[in-house]
Amino acid sequence: MKEFEKNKNEFLIFLEKDRGYSNQTIESYSRDLSLYSNFIIENKIQYHKIKKNDIFKFQSSLEGQISPRSFARILSALKTFYKFLHMERLIDDIALNEVKSYPSPKYKKSMPTFLSKEQVEKIVEKINLNENLDDQAKKRDQAIIMLFFSSGIRLNELISIKLSDIDFSNNKIKVFGKGKKQRIVNFDNYTKDLIIEYLKIIEKYPLAKELYNNNLFVNKKNKALKERKVQTIVMNNLRQLNLASYGPHTLRHSFATHLLNSGVSINAIQSLLGHESLSSTQIYTHVTIGGLKETIKKSHPRGEK
Repeated sequence: MKEFEKNKNEFLIFLEKDRGYSNQTIESYSRDLSLYSNFIIENKIQYHKIKKNDIFKFQSSLEGQISPRSFARILSALKTFYKFLHMERLIDDIALNEVKSYPSPKYKKSMPTFLSKEQVEKIVEKINLNENLDDQAKKRDQAIIMLFFSSGIRLNELISIKLSDIDFSNNKIKVFGKGKKQRIVNFDNYTKDLIIEYLKIIEKYPLAKELYNNNLFVNKKNKALKERKVQTIVMNNLRQLNLASYGPHTLRHSFATHLLNSGVSINAIQSLLGHESLSSTQIYTHVTIGGLKETIKKSHPRGEK
């Protein structure tokens, strides 16, 4: 299957160079296509003449090993891959339509974990009590958690922030999201103070032009923090709470839910989060149903009936 591997590698390069996908997303696509590759080799299937029944067999072979949600992700990767093959004229319309029209499995979407402002502030305050951290690490970790919560920023966006991207006068940061699309995120004064305190400790504030290309969050060697390090920082601090999930996305979800509960439109939240599709943002309309019911109960004349 050297031909498949060649096409797969060209597809991954296309995702990186043309689509601007993150390394994490590309690695996910690579793993999914490797699963598919193993299946078509074992079953002697010609991938460029794929049929719906072949995809059904592939799905059945994974039953009990992965969830319907995971197969939906794999199927999405396959559809993108086959669109690429069609664009490169490596498959015909029939093969493309067989993959495109294969139905995605139904699964129940889980609701994002939601943290209150008070919970996050208590987490930040407790970091000061951690005797295993020096002042630099304490202020860095506090600033990271508050920036996630107050701006709704993504993990890969946070670790890429340069000092030149920050506008302290207006509490704004320029970030580059999926597909390297630029947008502006905001942060509050509490977060601003934490970031400035951190930068003062590492002697980078007030900002100077010669430091503009420096990353905001760095290690002792002034190298940008890795995604895994930031994930560990957030997870270790959120684990003290009884949550369904503990990662940076939990803070991003909380940011979006607070906005919706405050009356911000779903379209505005879509823009602030950097979602390409409104459907990615609409999950927050379900999160706030409990709050809406309580409002109706208190305000509507038939609410108590």
